[in-house]
Amino acid sequence: MRMNKRDKLTEFNRSNILEAAKALFEANGVVATTMDDIAKKADYSKSTIYVYFKSKDEIYNYIIYESMVLLKDRFKAATEEHASFEDIYFSICGILVSFQQEYPLYFDSILKEISVDEKDFDNYPVLRDIYLIGEEINAVISAMFCKGMESGYLRADLKPIPTIFTLWASLCGIIRMAEQKEKYFQEKLQLSKQEYLDYSFRLLLQAMKAGE
Repeated sequence: MRMNKRDKLTEFNRSNILEAAKALFEANGVVATTMDDIAKKADYSKSTIYVYFKSKDEIYNYIIYESMVLLKDRFKAATEEHASFEDIYFSICGILVSFQQEYPLYFDSILKEISVDEKDFDNYPVLRDIYLIGEEINAVISAMFCKGMESGYLRADLKPIPTIFTLWASLCGIIRMAEQKEKYFQEKLQLSKQEYLDYSFRLLLQAMKAGE
């Protein structure tokens, strides 16, 4: 479906506002950034910003949604590129590490509560989009787990959905720890950040594997 001139202008302005907000959020943090700051950075009046977005929170949620779409696309590509569960698993671990390095501000959003309230969805449709893309990501990972269990690589007693959330929490915690304790690992343990990540990812995988 081709966009008319008005739709193109709307998309252009929204994109400019989001890019300006993203730069400010990453430089100064979300709390310290105001709608006045975003308007100035985007070179629009504050009233124009409110034509396209209800609030700073809505702008932030749109950016979260975009980052989650990117993450889903990368996960899906990994499942299509690799055949074995182990190869897909380590590819996804690497994708999450890269995502944290590229988008540290939005990395923590992966584990934040996602609204499932229809009233919230009615007021802020982007929250529905975030919920749905989160479900799509879970579906990609769930399919990976089901395939791993069917092949006998993973333990047969694993419950895919609870396991997915445990995996999210574990992987994100490992990546945060590697980032925060990098100097300690190097100086006290003679362990590089990558060595710590590799060891921890493999340890987690061993807990899910079927017995030899």
